[in-house]
Order: sequence, then C-alpha cells, then structure tokens
Amino acid sequence: MWNDIELLTNDDTGSGYLSVGSRKEHGTALYQVDLLVKISSEKASLNPKIQACSLSDGFIIVADQSVILLDSICRSLQLHLVFDTEVDVVGLCQEGKFLLVGERSGNLHLIHVTSKQTLLTNAFVQKANDENRRTYQNLVIEKDGSNEGTYYMLLLTYSGFFCITNLQLLKIQQAIENVDFSTAKKGTGNCAFSKWEPDSSKKGMTVKNLIDAEIIKGAKKFQLIDNLLFVLDTDNVLSLWDIYTLTPVWNWPSLHVEEFLLTTEADSPSSVTWQGITNLKLIALTASANKKMKNLMVYSLPTMEILYSLEVSSVSSLVQTGISTDTIYLLEGVCKNDPKLSEDSVSVLVLRCLTEALPENRLSRLLHKHRFAEAESFAIQFGLDVELVYKVKSNHILEKLALSSVDASEQTEWQQLVDDAKENLHKIQDDEFVVNYCLKAQWITYETTQEMLNYAKTRLLKKEDKTALIYSDGLKEVLRAHAKLTTFYGAFGPEKFSGSSWIEFLNNEDDLKDIFLQLKEGNLVCAQYLWLRHRANFESRFDVKMLESLLNSMSASVSLQKLCPWFKNDVIPFVRRTVPEGQIILAKWLEQAARNLELTDKANWPENGLQLAEIFFTAEKTDELGLASSWHWISLKDYQNTEEVCQLRTLVNNLRELITLHRKYNCKLALSDFEKENTTTIVFRMFDKVLAPELIPSILEKFIRVYMREHDLQEEELLLLYIEDLLNRCSSKSTSLFETAWEAKAMAVIACLSDTDKPSELFELQEDEALRRVQYLLLSRPIDYSSRMLFVFATSTTTTLGMHQLTFAHRTRALQCLFYLADKETIESLFKKPIEEVKSYLRCITFLASFETLNIPITYELFCSSPKEGMIKGLWKNHSHESMAVRLVTELCLEYKIYDLQLWNGLLQKLLGFNMIPYLRKVLKAISSIHSLWQVPYFSKAWQRVIQIPLLSASCPLSPDQLSDCSESLIAVLECPVSGDLDLIGVARQYIQLELPAFALACLMLMPHSEKRHQQIKNFLGSCDPQVILKQLEEHMNTGQLAGFSHQIRSLILNNIINKKEFGILAKTKYFQMLKMHAMNTNNITELVNYLANDLSLDEASVLITEYSKHCGKPVPPDTAPCEILKMFLSGLS
Repeated sequence: MWNDIELLTNDDTGSGYLSVGSRKEHGTALYQVDLLVKISSEKASLNPKIQACSLSDGFIIVADQSVILLDSICRSLQLHLVFDTEVDVVGLCQEGKFLLVGERSGNLHLIHVTSKQTLLTNAFVQKANDENRRTYQNLVIEKDGSNEGTYYMLLLTYSGFFCITNLQLLKIQQAIENVDFSTAKKGTGNCAFSKWEPDSSKKGMTVKNLIDAEIIKGAKKFQLIDNLLFVLDTDNVLSLWDIYTLTPVWNWPSLHVEEFLLTTEADSPSSVTWQGITNLKLIALTASANKKMKNLMVYSLPTMEILYSLEVSSVSSLVQTGISTDTIYLLEGVCKNDPKLSEDSVSVLVLRCLTEALPENRLSRLLHKHRFAEAESFAIQFGLDVELVYKVKSNHILEKLALSSVDASEQTEWQQLVDDAKENLHKIQDDEFVVNYCLKAQWITYETTQEMLNYAKTRLLKKEDKTALIYSDGLKEVLRAHAKLTTFYGAFGPEKFSGSSWIEFLNNEDDLKDIFLQLKEGNLVCAQYLWLRHRANFESRFDVKMLESLLNSMSASVSLQKLCPWFKNDVIPFVRRTVPEGQIILAKWLEQAARNLELTDKANWPENGLQLAEIFFTAEKTDELGLASSWHWISLKDYQNTEEVCQLRTLVNNLRELITLHRKYNCKLALSDFEKENTTTIVFRMFDKVLAPELIPSILEKFIRVYMREHDLQEEELLLLYIEDLLNRCSSKSTSLFETAWEAKAMAVIACLSDTDKPSELFELQEDEALRRVQYLLLSRPIDYSSRMLFVFATSTTTTLGMHQLTFAHRTRALQCLFYLADKETIESLFKKPIEEVKSYLRCITFLASFETLNIPITYELFCSSPKEGMIKGLWKNHSHESMAVRLVTELCLEYKIYDLQLWNGLLQKLLGFNMIPYLRKVLKAISSIHSLWQVPYFSKAWQRVIQIPLLSASCPLSPDQLSDCSESLIAVLECPVSGDLDLIGVARQYIQLELPAFALACLMLMPHSEKRHQQIKNFLGSCDPQVILKQLEEHMNTGQLAGFSHQIRSLILNNIINKKEFGILAKTKYFQMLKMHAMNTNNITELVNYLANDLSLDEASVLITEYSKHCGKPVPPDTAPCEILKMFLSGLS
C-alpha cells in the first residue's frame, strides 16, 4: 500500500538511491532535475501500475489502488484514497472540487474533494475478462462553453466509449440517469480509431471518419495540435495525421515510443500550425537495450534532433500535462539498495520535475549539493570553469576540517580530508586563493599547518621573478603566518595545538592581549616568549595605557626570581625607549609592589623588596640604534627626577638601610616604622629591642656603638637623650609602684655613660674627588650664562670670537650639552619654540653632521624641504661604497619610514659586506615589525650572519663575554621572524662545538620541517647528557629573555627521560625532584612510581603518590601504610 507520502522542497533528501546523478545524461540541451514527492510502500511491488496528470486545479498521482491528489504545485496533500481494485482513469473538475475515479472493476466514482465524500458510484461496464486489461482506457472532462457550470465527459472503455453531456454538478444524479447508453454500441468493429462529432439534432455523437485496423492495429494515445493529430499505436510507433481527412502525414517506425508528450514555447496550442511546428518539442519515454531502464528523450520537431536524454527506471511514466508548459514531470519507481529485495521490485515512487536550465545553473546546484565528481566532469563537458569546482570542494573540506578533532579515532578521517585538500590545491591555478586557503584553514596538527604554509610559500616563490623584487601581499602574509606559527610552537608547544586555537592566534592583531592573558594566569615564561617574539610589532604603538594593562596583568603567583630579570633586562629598557613617560607609572608600580612583599612574602623580606625596587635603577641601558635614536636620552632625562622616581629611589635607600639594620645590627623594624625614624630614633629602637637590662652593655658594644660610629652620632649625648626619652614615655604610663623594668633599663644605659670630660673622637670623612670636580665645573659659571652661550653655538653659523665657521657637529654637541644642563622651560624660552620642535631641530642637525662628514653640501633648509625618499635614494646611488654613508642611509630610512624593497636589500647586503654585525643586529630588530621587508632575500641572510658570526669567533673554554655573545645569538634566533629560513642545523652544530648542548637543542626545536626536526632531535637526545642540558638551562637560560623558551626544552628533556624510563640518569642528582614535579604536572607518574618502588624504596614511591594525590585534590589518609598507598595507586583507587 502506497501510504507514506513525503513532499519535498528539493532533491537533497540524503538518499543516494533517489538521485539521478550517476545515470547517463546526454544532449545539447540541459535540464535541471528536482524531486518533488516521494511515495513509499510497506511492501515492494514487482510491477506497479502508475500514472499521473498535472492539471490547473491539482496534481493527481495513481499507483495501483491508491489515488493521491495534491495541489497544482505539489506543496500540500489534498486527498489520499485507496480503492478495492486498480485505478484505470482519474479526472478533476469544478476548480478541483470534484474528483472522478474509474476502477478496474468498472465502478466510476464521483468524489467531493473538500468533504472527502463519495457522491456517486456507478458501474458503466463490466470488468474485462483479461485481468491485465484496463476496463477504462481514458477519461476526458471539459467545460461546456454554452452553459456555465456545465461539463461534458468522454469515457473510453475497452469495448467502446460513453459521452455524458449536460453534466451539472449540482444535479449530478439526474444527469447520469438521462445518459443515452445506446451510444456505447457505436464505433464497434474492425476499427483502430475514429473521429466523432456531436449531433445536435440527435443530441448525441456521430461518427464522421474512421481508420481501419489494417492500417494500424490500435491507438494508445492521441495529441491534437490544431489540424495535426499525433497518434501512438499499440506497436509503440508514433505517427502524425491530418485531423480532417484522417490521412497519415509522417511516422517514426524506428523509434520505439512507450509514452509521449508535446510541449511548445508558444502561449497556447491554437497558435501552433504546420509552419510553426519548429516550436514543438516531443518528450518521449522510449525502450532501452537495458530492460531494467528506459530513456527519457526530448526531440525538436520536425527534425527529430535529440536535445536531451536521461536514463530512467523501467517503471516510469510521463505525467500528462498541457502543451504550453515548459516543465516535464516524470513519475518513476525506484528500488532501495536492499540485497533482500529483487532487482525488479519497486518500493518507492518519486515525482521528478525537469526544467530546462543553463549549464552554469546546473553546475551551481551540483556544487551546492557537494556532488563534486559529477560537477567536475560536467564542467569539463560544457566548457565551464572547472577551477570553480576545485575551489568549492576545497571550501567544503575547510568546513569539515573545522568540525574535526585530533582524536586518534578520527585520525583516518581528518587525514583523508587533508590529503583531499592537498590534491585539490594542486589543481587550482589561482595562487591568491591557494594562499588564503592555506592561511585560513583549521589544519588539525602543527605539522600539517607548517607543511601547508611551506607549500604556499614555495608556490609563491616559484611564481616570482628572481631578477626583480616585486612586492607581494600573499608572500608577506605567508611569512607573517610562518612567524606566528613559530611563536605558537615556542609559547604553547605542539601538544596544545588545534585548528581553532591556531586560527584565533593567527587572526589576533592584538599581540599584547595574549601576553596579558598569560600573565594573569601566572604563566610568566610563556608571556616572556610572546613578548620577545611580538615586541617589534607593538613597539611603535606602545603607550601608557598598554603599560598600565601590562602591570595590572601581573599575577601574584609569579616568581620574583623570574620577574625581576625580565623587568631588568627587557621591560624597563623597552619602556624607557618607547614610552619614556611610562617611567612614572613603572616607578609607582614597583614601589607599591615592593611594599606589598612585606605582607605577601614576609619570609624573604626585606631583601625581596629591595630586589624588586632597585631594578628600575639597575636595568640595562636603552639599546640605542645609532643616529636615529641618539636623542632619546633627552626624553629619558625629563622623567629621571619626577616625584614617583624620587619616591622609589628613597624606598631603595630605605630598604638598603633596613637590610643593614636587620642583618648587621640585629634590629628588625617594619618598613613603615623605619620610614618614620631618623638615625637618632633608630638607636632608641635598638635599645628598646633589648629585652633584659643586663644585656645592654654587650648589645651596645656589639651593635649599637658600631651603628653610632658609622653614622657619626655622639654616643654620650645620644645615651642621655635615650634616657630622657625613656622617662617621658614610660614614667607617665606606669600603673604600679612595682613596675620598674624601664627603670632597670635606664640604669643600665646610665652605667654605660663615660666621663663627660673625655673628648669625643672625630672621624675625618674622605671627600668624593669626582663629585667635587663635577660641582666645580657646573658652578664655575651661572647656569643662565652657560645656557645662552650654548644656545648661540647651537644656532649660529659663526662664533662670537671670530669668523671661524661652525660645523653641524659643533652645533649638535652644543645643543646636546644644553639639553643636559638646562631644564625644559629654559630651553623653550631660549628657542621660543615648543620642546618637541627643538628636539626635531636636533635630529636634523645630527643627520646634517653626518652629511658634512661625507663632504656632501646641504643646508638645513634644503634638508627639511627635500622629499626624503628621493634624497635617500640619491645618497645611496652615489655613496653606497662608503660604510658611513650606508649607515646614514639606514638611519634616514628608519627615521622617515622608507621601506623600499630594492633599497633595503642593498642596505642589508652592504651592512654584511662592511661586517657591521653589532649594528646590523640592531637594524634587523628595528625592521622586524615591517612585514613587507621579510621577503627581501638578504633579510634572512643577514639574520643568519648576525647569529653565526659571534659563534664562529668564540672558542672553548668560553669567556664571560663569549658566553654572553652566544646567549645573544640564541635570543636572535628566537627573535628572528623568518627563523624557518635559517640554517638552524648549522647553528646547532656550532653550539655543540662550543659545548652548549642546551642552546643547540633550542635551535633544533625551532626547525620548520616537522619530520626533519623530529629526526634531528631524536638523534641529538640519543647522544647528549640530560644533566648537562638541565644544568645549562638553570645557569644560562633560567632568567632573562631566554627564560620564555627554556621551559619547552626542559619539558622535552624530562618527557624523553619518562618515555624511555631512564630515571636512573637523574636519580641521585638535584634534578630528580624537578623530574618528579614534571611527572605530576603532566599526570604521568605511573612509570616513575614503578621505578621508585622497584629500584629505590617503597617509602619514596609512597611519598610521590601522596604528593600527586594531594596535587590532584584527592589526599591520601595520613595513617595509610606505604604498601597500601602503592597498592591503591596501582589498582587505580588512589
């Protein structure tokens, strides 16, 4: 029973057996095939009897005994009926309100659609003896134009036909009773088909013409077009007849037609004539050599040229439609892919809609349904853009990759996606698309991401013209992504890599946001590494607000031992260089943070407070690049004596004295108390701290007297003052006559007084000769006189003493001295300009002094007004052979932001040629934020030389300076934005020769190619001593700029030991505790527990399990025996 009806909006049902995509399709025309309705049966049928017709009032589908009525667009179900016998004919009238159904049994039913009631059932004829023969052959219902609301019906049976006129639906019963049944006998005999006309005089039908059966055996279907009658006979031969004479005009005996339809592009059938038959299309359902299939053919008339063909099921039927439609409907039986069912069985009926379409539209729909193989062959067949297919398929893979995970269970699936993506990209010629794809795809693993970025880079480099440097946005973005990937690897490691996290990291333009997040989470080493890698990117835009955010992000859990070196060596010099006014905020933050340590880390107080506070003054000097930054000290000077800096300096001095007081004089005071005291009152507090009066003489001799001498205090006078202070403080507070403790202390102090007539000792303090000389020079002339004199030298072309010409070098030195001696207000009053304009003047004359040295005549006015790029290129063209000119061009390019690729390629080449390595290192750091310069060939070469030359000049044993140079080279490797282009294996070999295996391993870990990197690291770990590496990490890489990456190396070494179960290497060393902590943090202690239990002691194994359980929040009961702890752990209960 066909009772499961599903109305569909398109043929994207997800059921492969409903698709026509795999069938043979030919022709010059193209049809879009859509699926409108799916009808299923509980049981499969071997040969279902199906038919359908499309009317203006509705759509009728017949399948065996079932009749399904839909609306005209097949979007809603109107009626579903099941009859006792198979249904032969159906019809619809009165705007779809009445349905006529003729059964094989001979019954004809008139059904009211809205109420679903059968109004009339009548048997016009008896059922045919042959059960396979249809009782009713055809049913035609048409409106009678002479009387509104009246219909006439022609009913063709196996033995004749009935003509029912005056069919009024309101009086349907009376109309049926008045039918003249005698007409049913007319037309019998040896006749194939005949022409009938209404006879008004007899109120019936009269035979006007007929065709004998000797001409054609019988007719199955007619289609009348004006005077042309298309006839399909019982031999499946289609012929064309003249309707008036019933003479044959044409036939197609070679075409085995089972069903046919005619369609035209004309508005109505009446407009079609013999001359206009070219507007007709013949749709035929023909037999196929494969009995299981039929062919749906579309022909153009009268040439019978095949426009389109589609292979369809053997159980198929054309839906009867009007001639003026441009849509073909096909009712088709489909067999499910079920091995239990016969190949000829049908379990699903589908109604398909075929609409003529453009190839582009068909391709678009195929791509929309992700039928890429079919779309590729289709695009090739019709000459369409086949690359579009590859692009859409690539994007589809992209979506799937975003939903995949790195789970081992899904590895085969996502690896296949990656392989498909690679194969697809090879077919695409559009480099921009390929590059964007490699950048945007959420590749599952770090290695795959690196591989695809290398592929994009290699592809772009192959396209580039090696003879001329051309700016490439694509190459710039790929290099930027490479640098970001290296940063991700160093900061988080490959184990934390995922497609989504990588894309988020790549697209994050706010590099500081990641740093702040890591600092808030207490992950200082990761934040340090991110800072080192991204510093060049945000240096130019770093401001006070960013500095505040950085300081506010500092977690209280961050180790002071790691924080101080980072601030001292990196953050503070960076702030002084980029945002000098930030020193005020930095000083204030350091002061408060140092004070807080008295409460948060009391065990290490006050040394920890001093360690943090003094880094502001002990930090490395600002890394000056050259001329372009030679005036930065002016800005620094403006903030050296601010209130906040002075307060921090005072705090540092107080903490130093407090430490001395604590350690040397055994007098512990709180900082707040100490700051209220002076040297005199501190002596009082030292006496107060003495608990027993009898101890006062020894304490005075051992501590207090030493303090008084070092601070030039008069002992006798001070002792008397203390006694007076003691009397004032204690006597008024006594509440008992017997409270004499303070009196005893006072008497003990009095006993320490000596003869008042004894002269006091005088100590001569040696004066600071250097300070005296500086004071003499500064005070030899009034500051206003010195300022005016320096102003004259800085702005005049001649001296006041004669006609000697002042050089720009003289003026530069004079103005620098003026800035050092005078304050901002004095300088502005002399120049009558804002201080920034005076600084700009200093920059210009500094450059002009270099021009002067090169004997290049140029005035201040000409320099200021000249276009800087043209001036720089002219200087480069004429003086590129001079090292000083090369340096000047570099400074000018940096100052005025000239980043021409050809110019910079030459500059880097010359700086290498002149062996200006220290200066080149600074230049490379300065241009690291200019991504367009990364594609300059000498950019990576310059980085390679800067890294390797200090290593080549060093030898074992390393001196402190050489060790510092080696560290700087490794920092350069970490800073290099194109580290993937470096010969890191060569650098690693040099570190090995210098007996620095930890540094060598760091280089190997940064290698870009995953397979080669894994192999090199594996070989290296097999030949190195882990203790040596851990020792070097502790001694040389635990603080400062290398600390951010050292944890990755340490984790690699410790993981390798755990994986190889070589715990004995560290068993009796100080690093064994580090190994235990690492195993606990990585939840990988099982093998270590086994080792401890079997090779060392059960107690140590139980201690480790106890610590790990506490670490996991599941503490072991305190009285549990070691053997029980081990047993619980091994059984998985701990």
